[in-house]
Amino acid sequence: MHDWVTLTTRWGASFPNPNAEQLREALEELFGSDDPEHPDSWIECGSEDAPLHSFSFFPSGRGIYTKYSDADMTEELESKEFKASNPTEALGFWMDLINE
Repeated sequence: MHDWVTLTTRWGASFPNPNAEQLREALEELFGSDDPEHPDSWIECGSEDAPLHSFSFFPSGRGIYTKYSDADMTEELESKEFKASNPTEALGFWMDLINE
């Protein structure tokens, strides 16, 4: 489990420790858009003296997970791409990471 989670919406609004409804709303708004200037929403999860996890989604359903060595993103340790067919599936990916 992570000490903190932050959601950043496509418009740049930031929500510390978001609830499932905030996550769902951000993804539904994202999947319904086609705005190249505001192309993604993401979560970051971390703990003191532990890796930082970042997971972005784009309107196409493309997801990018990145694990960094620390909160300063000093070193990228891992990166994977995912595909979500809808906001509910993307929410599942985010929830899995949050509950890790």
